[in-house]
Amino acid sequence: MGNPPTQTAQALIRAAAHPSMRLLHRLHPGAVNSAERPATSAPASLAKLTGDRATIAKGQPVGWSPDLARVLSLPRRDLANTYADADFDALEATLRAPADTRCTCGALGKRCPSALLPIQRLALLEASRVGGLLAPIGTGHGKELTSFLTPMVMPGCRVAVLFIPANLLPQFEAEWGYYGAHWRLPNLAGGRWFRAGLPVLHVVTYNKLSSQEATDLLERIRPDLVILNEAHNLKDPKSARTGRFLRYFEKHPRTRLVALSGTFASKSIKDYAHLSRLALGEGSPLPLAHHVVEEWGTALDPGRVVAPPGALERLCEPGEHVREGFQRRRNATRGVVATEESALNKPLIIRPRYPGPVPAQLLALIELAHAGERPDGEQFQEQLQSVACARQLSSGFYHRWRYPRGEPPELIEKWFAQRKAWNKEVWEELKGKRREHLDSPGLLTKAAIRAHMSPPYEGDKPVWHAATWPEWAEIHAAVRPEPEAVWVSDFLVKDAAEWARSRVGIVWVEYPELGERIAKAASVPFHGGGKVASEAILRETGRRSVVASIKAHATGKNLQQFSRNLVVTPPSDGATWEQLLARTHRPGQQAACVEVDACLHTQDYIEAFATAQERARFIQQTDGQPQKLLHSTQSASNLLFLQMR
Repeated sequence: MGNPPTQTAQALIRAAAHPSMRLLHRLHPGAVNSAERPATSAPASLAKLTGDRATIAKGQPVGWSPDLARVLSLPRRDLANTYADADFDALEATLRAPADTRCTCGALGKRCPSALLPIQRLALLEASRVGGLLAPIGTGHGKELTSFLTPMVMPGCRVAVLFIPANLLPQFEAEWGYYGAHWRLPNLAGGRWFRAGLPVLHVVTYNKLSSQEATDLLERIRPDLVILNEAHNLKDPKSARTGRFLRYFEKHPRTRLVALSGTFASKSIKDYAHLSRLALGEGSPLPLAHHVVEEWGTALDPGRVVAPPGALERLCEPGEHVREGFQRRRNATRGVVATEESALNKPLIIRPRYPGPVPAQLLALIELAHAGERPDGEQFQEQLQSVACARQLSSGFYHRWRYPRGEPPELIEKWFAQRKAWNKEVWEELKGKRREHLDSPGLLTKAAIRAHMSPPYEGDKPVWHAATWPEWAEIHAAVRPEPEAVWVSDFLVKDAAEWARSRVGIVWVEYPELGERIAKAASVPFHGGGKVASEAILRETGRRSVVASIKAHATGKNLQQFSRNLVVTPPSDGATWEQLLARTHRPGQQAACVEVDACLHTQDYIEAFATAQERARFIQQTDGQPQKLLHSTQSASNLLFLQMR
């Protein structure tokens, strides 16, 4: 999680705790009698659940700035009335594949994609007219085909790069031929055919952009158009991949950018202000100056310490929430195309699941972790380590290092101290202006090796005279720790396995160790990370339960052959929930409704769910897209609140 306890979770758990049974009852709010619950806890809980920030606003109001004046002066447009039917007809006629193109949809058992969706038409026309695009388009609205066709409509495009998540590569390979039978697609770099006069499209995974050899990848390709599908993968300007992306646009400012994502901002408008700037330039509806982005975030972002909107109220209509005013003004800006409705009008039911009493030993160890100590006696140095361990223990295990070579404790302690010093110096170096061949920890290590070579290095690669490298180089191979999962209880594994055996659905997990253990207990497959697993889960027919990694499969994949889900380790991120729920609650779902059970048996998991709802509310108010976590037929947090009444 990595976040301080939310007020919602504290109200739901600690207000219900009886002094004599504090540890057990705070993790099982349903077991506490209503007479024991303080009456004052309900209003505070309800305020957070309904997103009332007025009672917690602190700090200075947002002030006036040239950026705000620029945004207020941007022309507004009504996208629904910008283009006529003749524009749509002309677009499709231009992009439609020749009549003699062989269709394979029947063999694939799919419906022919013979017409573009309304949002796809608008996105393509707007991108071609503006020369860039910021597209907050929800799941199920056709971002994939939009990204394929964008090079064909962008004026003067010769070379384009499409970035996609690595776990979507198998799906891309299947969908390229499917769409290519009906629409004129660009030349695919490395593909089997080449048509003169059409743009060349390079498809690159975000993971590859992070690799050491990709430090100058964009310079080697030299695209005039960059397309980002699931653009939130470049939300962190401090990461190596985003740094390389930004460096290329700094050197080549005339490069066009089309950015598509179901959720641009999961925690802050800072997540995509830089993408909006590169896509729309002076026409960006977000601030261009970093310090103004920070200031707006104090009033717009989710959090416990926020500022009054101040001058941002100029974005709002009378009585309008500042987030909603920001969203309305953003979506009315040229170059922005957003969906404001769900792609599937079917019920979504989310309910809490309590997998029996949590073993007393596990409760005590969770308490110990929050106090700063791992079950084996190791003291944590950071709160993040403590929270991570407590979250693992909520699943019945914890991670620790093991030393199979038997290194003495004194050497291990020295090894960790030198590693910490080296990592700190690397981190400080990466905080500065990043350069090619010096923009990742691995490349900095190579540069440090070159700087300390004897005889001196004389090649053309850069060197880095790191002060801590000699000591770290001397000791780094002396200790070889291996990660180990230590199991304390199988209570959650048994419950999840029983769920998987008694019905057909997807069991979602955060930890591979947990997924493998549940899959073995239930005699069902576990789909973890990697290309093989991505291909395998797409082949599932929905006739048996599966266990799936949230990290590997909760984004982008079409899994509507399933309609039931068990979320064993609930994420704290609203965007992750939206993506996960959209794997089954999406167009093509044949069941009458989609059902989701969320394990909320410990304080840590309840806090994660409450934090996710707070962030989902931020996304909904600033993006305008209904969030599935907030609009389910039966929300887990609402049930928890009802228990408080």
